[in-house]
Amino acid sequence: MTRQERDSAVLRVLLIEFLLNVLVAGAKGAYGIFTGSLTITADAIHSTVDASANILGIAVLKKSTEPPDHSHPYGHRKFEVLGATALGLVIAVVGVNFGISAVQSMLSTTEAPETGPVGLVVILGTLVVNIFVATYEARKAKQLKSSYLAADAAHTASDVIVTGAVLASFGASHLGYGWADEIGALFVVAVILRIAWTIVRSNLSVLLDEAQGNVKEIESVVLGVAGIEDCHRVRSHGTPDAIIVDLHAQADGDLTLAESHELAHQIEDALYKADGRIVDVTVHMEPAGDPVDEL
Repeated sequence: MTRQERDSAVLRVLLIEFLLNVLVAGAKGAYGIFTGSLTITADAIHSTVDASANILGIAVLKKSTEPPDHSHPYGHRKFEVLGATALGLVIAVVGVNFGISAVQSMLSTTEAPETGPVGLVVILGTLVVNIFVATYEARKAKQLKSSYLAADAAHTASDVIVTGAVLASFGASHLGYGWADEIGALFVVAVILRIAWTIVRSNLSVLLDEAQGNVKEIESVVLGVAGIEDCHRVRSHGTPDAIIVDLHAQADGDLTLAESHELAHQIEDALYKADGRIVDVTVHMEPAGDPVDEL
């Protein structure tokens, strides 16, 4: 799959999920407003954030696919990671705000919301959609190695847990436990905040230039090039699907500049062929026996 095909595939996933999330959020929201249920309203907000996240994903994906320029000589791939981090922060803010509302409701004397067969149908229907979306997006995130899809998949997967909490809350409310709605809402908030932290933590590592390539594998590929005697100072950064590598390689010190340059090109070609995620390689050629530089 070419990079352009990969990007188009990610875009299709986001568009499909956006339509499904709008459907789910609308059904939950309408029933939440009708019954006054805090738990299902929290779930509706969660699904609305999902849909908003899809729109954000489409925007950052378009930006991340732009070619390198003078301002961003290594390309724009980290815009996808930045978008995923922003998604995590937005989810956290939504969770905190609704948590405050749930606590205020617990301290008030409002009556428990009415629940009935219609609510059960709405929740079960959205649960089926959530399971499909979560499974589909998680599979595509892994297949396409997309940071944003991975973050959004984690968020979407939490909907299944949240919907389970809504069902439990409805059952308890129906049995006369009025406080179950607020407790269910707080559980939903806890899940939302946990997902937010997971998303932010995983993407901050990329923004902070955590190594993306496997040093041993890169060294093995380089040493497999005829004429290369040593490989060291291997460094990598970028994103999981767009890795940038720089390294030092040693060869016969009597080689001409042109011959050394040709070896560097062979190393680059070998790495591009070995790992399709590698998009840029910088090779520093040294004479064999030269002192090894540390990172």
